[in-house]
Amino acid sequence: MEPEQDRLHTRPIRLASPPARARDAEATAHVLGTGAFKAGIAGIVAMTVLILISLVDIPLLPCLVIPGFALVLIANGMLAGLLSNERLNSPGQALQVGLTAGLVTGLGSAFVAMVLAAFGLMLTGLGEGVRAQFTPAQLQNLAAMGISPQTVRIAGAVFFALLIWGVFGTVIAAALGMLGAHLYYRLR
Repeated sequence: MEPEQDRLHTRPIRLASPPARARDAEATAHVLGTGAFKAGIAGIVAMTVLILISLVDIPLLPCLVIPGFALVLIANGMLAGLLSNERLNSPGQALQVGLTAGLVTGLGSAFVAMVLAAFGLMLTGLGEGVRAQFTPAQLQNLAAMGISPQTVRIAGAVFFALLIWGVFGTVIAAALGMLGAHLYYRLR
């Protein structure tokens, strides 16, 4: 028997492979995310140094440290743009890269601030304020449960570090990171 001939001259169906454009988009997203994450890690290191410098009790130091925070966060976004330069094709991608770098930096800085607050190096006045809200009878009840006034003070300081650095600091870091990446995209 002879093999049956294809009377309609149809071709066999091939399953379509993912288009090259989709693969390029995935590669671009990977490169952008990697560059933003690396910039975020560098931002965490720079912010940690600035936070530690801010702990030194010199009268005019806040005049230098606070603008330093803003400068580091803007430079963080610019670094994120620089690390993903060849794949940065639109202002939207620049904003995404800056947002990612800012979020990584903000969350890492919040973690550093909470650790420093837990060791009693930051926000001790706010922790004392939380402890002062309790009456002596309440503090005695807490002590009977095994919670010392020192623990209340530390918990208050860590809570305020989370609030200040974790919420507000991360929002500001993301906004300034986006600004830096957008500036880099416009100036390159």
